[in-house]
Amino acid sequence: MASKPAGAADGAKVVRLWVTGTSYCQKGSSIPTPINDLEPNTIGTFDDGVLAALDGVLAKLAAKGMKAIISPHDGNQFGVNGCDVYGKASSPNNECPTTDPDHTAANTFYSSSDLQTKYDARIAHILNYQSPSAAKPWKSWSSAILAFDIQNEPFQQAEGKAASNDPDTWLCTRAQKMQSLIASSGVKVSTGGIGGSATNNNNMMPAALACASIDMVAVHAYPDTASYWTSTLPSYLSTAESAEKLLYVEEWGVKTSSIDDFDTQAAALTGTGVPWVYWQFVPGPDATPQGCQGQCCGKEGYDGLEVGLTSSKGDAKGAVEAAGGKAAGQDWTGLVG
Repeated sequence: MASKPAGAADGAKVVRLWVTGTSYCQKGSSIPTPINDLEPNTIGTFDDGVLAALDGVLAKLAAKGMKAIISPHDGNQFGVNGCDVYGKASSPNNECPTTDPDHTAANTFYSSSDLQTKYDARIAHILNYQSPSAAKPWKSWSSAILAFDIQNEPFQQAEGKAASNDPDTWLCTRAQKMQSLIASSGVKVSTGGIGGSATNNNNMMPAALACASIDMVAVHAYPDTASYWTSTLPSYLSTAESAEKLLYVEEWGVKTSSIDDFDTQAAALTGTGVPWVYWQFVPGPDATPQGCQGQCCGKEGYDGLEVGLTSSKGDAKGAVEAAGGKAAGQDWTGLVG
């Protein structure tokens, strides 16, 4: 699996999509059109513009025999790396915290029964969204959707709850509710990268591994060296297999300052037999000097981890082709082509 490389012809099977608002001119795009968040101002008041935009992408993926993993919300939205309506609702005085060393907002979000109910309603709204392209709800569109994350990086900003093995059973309860909607459609439920980077030692949370409603376990990591993958993933793969979960790397990225470059790390990762999705392949320029895109010049929002399809930073096409030709360490038959 790889995130938005050149396309199915190069062996790409899966991309990752987020239900989130975006500002204009993102990641080298020349399209200056912003998209609102699903709940832009008030929890429970939905703007389906983002779902309609994603639906068009899903239709294009399905036409190429590809699928998506969809993240319904970002677990970094509690004031540190952003703040949405859930971040505000979880914070004192309904205001986004500029600093939150005690992780009060995120801890409140995961422990509040009221916010859990409201988040479940968001999930239900997304899964029940009636696709204009497929004439069916997303929860049933298994030819276009491989899985829904429970959240992107749950507990990233609630480290104590992650280290305590989810004392509120937030993950499994959400997964159970998602499975009740998905039923027998074949769409899967994934963890979304528990606790953020795997170096925080929470991606393989025991509570998630023990939850029968979770099908896939996502690893997120941004290591400097290729040896991280070869030393870490074999044991993760064995653990996931024992728990009857499918393991994949959902986020990984390389900066120009990394000890081992993109090509070296991609080869090591592919060699482990664990499928991967990169953060991020971009169709246009990446952060390496390649010129600007008109009115978007200077507004690209790069994080230094992107790899452009024609960039000298790495051979995206070659990495995807190599991954597509490697036998996976687990059986993904019927889920990806």
